[in-house]
Amino acid sequence: MSRTNKHLPLSIAIAVVVHVGAFMLLALGYQVKQERESTPHKVINTVKAKVIDEAELVENQRRREEALRRKELERQQQLTEQKRLEQQRLKQAEKEKRLQDELEAERKKARLAEQKAKQEKKRAEEVRKQAEIERKRLAEEKRRVAEQKKAEAKRRAELKKKAEAKRRAEQKKAAEARRLAELKKRKEQEQAAIDRQRLASLEQEEAELNAEAQRVLKARERSRLIAEYQDAIRNKIERNWRKPLDYQADDQCRVLVLQSLGGVVNDVVVENCTGNDEFRDSVEKAVWKADPLPEPPAPELFDREVLFTFSPKSS
Repeated sequence: MSRTNKHLPLSIAIAVVVHVGAFMLLALGYQVKQERESTPHKVINTVKAKVIDEAELVENQRRREEALRRKELERQQQLTEQKRLEQQRLKQAEKEKRLQDELEAERKKARLAEQKAKQEKKRAEEVRKQAEIERKRLAEEKRRVAEQKKAEAKRRAELKKKAEAKRRAEQKKAAEARRLAELKKRKEQEQAAIDRQRLASLEQEEAELNAEAQRVLKARERSRLIAEYQDAIRNKIERNWRKPLDYQADDQCRVLVLQSLGGVVNDVVVENCTGNDEFRDSVEKAVWKADPLPEPPAPELFDREVLFTFSPKSS
């Protein structure tokens, strides 16, 4: 629009020339009529041709201005479409990256299920580094958005200043400029909303990754404590066990102990023994002698039913 406005003074000058020429033609015609002179048709045709040429010049100028406006509008539409496609490509790339990160996290999670405490520490460090990278990326994204808004605000201020300078001379064009500015502002607000939603999604993903890492660590710590608790019960029972005379090296039994708070043994069920009745009785007596059973490392790990396999060979 600014390129078209550069030609306005020329259009006004042409219009003035046309009106002056018309006025002169009217005056000349009046004089000719008063003097009743016969003017050659060639002179009249020359004047008419001059007026027509000037009118065509004005029309051609108007057409060029209209073509420039259409070209500028098409250029703006192309820039808007390119921006939309670029944003769509960025969103798709971020989605693929997020899916890839989730898949990689699942693979790491499966491997970590079989690793020891040293591998747990390594994975926690990797999660921390990834979170740090993500935080830096978010900070860079916020900085870029702020710079874009600042540049856009500056550009809008310049446009507003130019529009104000032209307001008195072009009321219709000023109204159209305000309409375009409002449309552009709505698009910017929509883009800002999309950016805020993207940032919120990234922050939520980071929180979920951290929460998942904490859940894995807690689950592994609980499994370790339960295993230690069961080993402590088994060890105390085995310390109170007396080997029968006909004991075989591979004899074992499945033992279910019902206990109450404080490790008090309430009942003992020995089944699926590979040895004889004497071996079975020795296992049951060992459980009763182990009363009270060891207390768990944490109160929430206490279980009234303790089930394990009694196998002296493995002790």
